[in-house]
Amino acid sequence: MIKRSDSTSKESLMPESSPVTVISDSMVDDNGKLKRNRSILESMHRWLARNGKLVVIVLTCLTLSVFFIPPLKILLRHEGHTTRKQNKTKQSLPEIPPCDKSPWKPSEDLRGKCPGDLKPFPTATTISECASTCCSSDDCISWQFRSDTGCLQGKDVRLGMEKDGVAAWCSDHPPQRWQGQYLIPHKSITQNAQHVLTKEEIRSNGCNEQTWNPDEQIGQCFGLGDVKPKASGSAVECMKACCADEKCGAWQYNQLLGCFYSKGMHGCQGDGNPEKFAPFVGRRKFMEGRTYVDKKGKPWQQSL
Repeated sequence: MIKRSDSTSKESLMPESSPVTVISDSMVDDNGKLKRNRSILESMHRWLARNGKLVVIVLTCLTLSVFFIPPLKILLRHEGHTTRKQNKTKQSLPEIPPCDKSPWKPSEDLRGKCPGDLKPFPTATTISECASTCCSSDDCISWQFRSDTGCLQGKDVRLGMEKDGVAAWCSDHPPQRWQGQYLIPHKSITQNAQHVLTKEEIRSNGCNEQTWNPDEQIGQCFGLGDVKPKASGSAVECMKACCADEKCGAWQYNQLLGCFYSKGMHGCQGDGNPEKFAPFVGRRKFMEGRTYVDKKGKPWQQSL
């Protein structure tokens, strides 16, 4: 009986053709990570399958927010600014005694010039007295007060763009600085001229950018009609538009209000005195039968 040698190793008993695979610790770790990642992906797929609609809604909301939130913020800021402006306007308006007998027309202020239609009422020396005396008088419908003019009272007036009712009219905005000039003979020209200018010379000088005087009438004038939008880009445009019309004898331009021109103008306000450009305070009684509409028949309301 033959005995095996003790020195024979276990490895020598294995067939030479049998492959030996050695698995390292790193390979085990990689396989574990792979299984975990695969498990996470499978969990995400299952979650998306259950909540797909919710994901679509959330993504849609996020996409829309990119387009709508910035404009919304701008809108909210604008509304906030408008509200603050309105509150500031309300705070700046003086306290006017109410008129129970014939209530004042609400949400307006006769802050602009009413050329020649309201007359001085010297016995009233304050805003309150001017309002109270007008309220108690059947002959008074409209009133205004300013420190340099005192109390002014009169009949009903149209305001701003209103076209219904009476012929008397008041501007809906405070007096402002303007640019403007006569293209026809007028006392404001003859008084300042070194020699008497002919009608042709007045128009020729006024229609030439080298010799015109846009600061001839810096106070608002009246009788110029409605705004001319096509000529409201600048004072030069306004002047040229008037000069191109043979019937035009005067023009005025304001950067905010635009260009106005017609065959003539009257009641020009302001000679450099700051008081001439201060706003009036005033009210008018609400009149039954009036519609307070513009030339298109639409209701018109003053913007305060």
